Amino acid sequence: MRLCVALLGLSLVACATDGAPETAEDPQNDIPETKEAAAEAQTLGKADWSLDPCQWRGWYGDGVCDWFCPRRDSDCDKADLFASPTGHAASFPILLTHGFDASPQESVVNRWSFWKVKQTLEADGHLVCEAEVPPYDSVANRAQFLAAAVDDCLIRTGAQAVNIIAHSMGGLDSRYIISTMGYGDVVVSLTMLSTAHRGTNVADFALKLTPGLVDPVLDAIVELWGKTFSDSASDSSLRAALTGLSKEEAPRFNAANPDDDRVLYQSWAGVSTVFGIEARAKVEAACGGASKVFIHKGTADRMHGTIKPLAPIAAEGTKSLVTDGMIPVSSSKWGEFRGCVPADHMDEVGQYRNEGTNPDTGWNHLSFY
Repeated sequence: MRLCVALLGLSLVACATDGAPETAEDPQNDIPETKEAAAEAQTLGKADWSLDPCQWRGWYGDGVCDWFCPRRDSDCDKADLFASPTGHAASFPILLTHGFDASPQESVVNRWSFWKVKQTLEADGHLVCEAEVPPYDSVANRAQFLAAAVDDCLIRTGAQAVNIIAHSMGGLDSRYIISTMGYGDVVVSLTMLSTAHRGTNVADFALKLTPGLVDPVLDAIVELWGKTFSDSASDSSLRAALTGLSKEEAPRFNAANPDDDRVLYQSWAGVSTVFGIEARAKVEAACGGASKVFIHKGTADRMHGTIKPLAPIAAEGTKSLVTDGMIPVSSSKWGEFRGCVPADHMDEVGQYRNEGTNPDTGWNHLSFY
């Protein structure tokens, strides 16, 4: 209801409108009256409204996802995929071990480390240790540091064994200490996320681009870089690290490191795309069926910009493999394959410093772990 008061014959008008913002013209002539009309205008590129129709009509937070709104409608946010974990604290300590180009130290340049996973698991009642291994070195050399971390964790906690959670190359290090170094008697389980058990084309491609003559120069560079976020970066060997991740090396490594019957091996894989476009049928086929796909229908993870240039290489070009931008799902499977999650190689460990649930996919790395 609009109250207009004429004062002393002047055309000065004071107008108060119930609940609606003041405008020079009636907004009814400018904004759509129905959601269907608003959606059509957005689709046709004609959504040049002077006012926000979703705010004016009360469509925000009304229980329906109104994708056409100028601001994100909270009703479009996807539920946390792992919001209600069940179970109890692990009987043995959990040891987190990182992959290539990472460490457990906090640093703005530490791209592939577990972000706040240790603190979250401890708050959930678990005993948690962290391993620090050389960010750029062979599996065999990295494994020496991992074995020492297992020993230290057992001493500090007084436990008889550990559960290992490993990301990326950390899974290969873990398999090595179990099979080659005889740690199967003190490792209860090994859970791996996007470990290149059959290699990754990214490593093979990089090896082809780096002739052996430049190894000393590259090693010096990565060592200097590694020391900005790791205390274990001395004597780095980029070629040795890439070889350990290569498709060519994988068959030899797998033959030399068979599973230990005393250890539970289980694995997960991340799935991401450059443009965040869903390809449900293809993902289900790669992951082993719908029951193995922990991804909301109609959604797909959009890959982080730093990984996008590597995506076509990881997917092996025309093969168009399903990957997390670095590691194919087919290479990630080992032991009991638990399934696929909507995350690229950085999202899997919560980098860069992610907290909370991704509203587009429902991925929350902390509730997942």
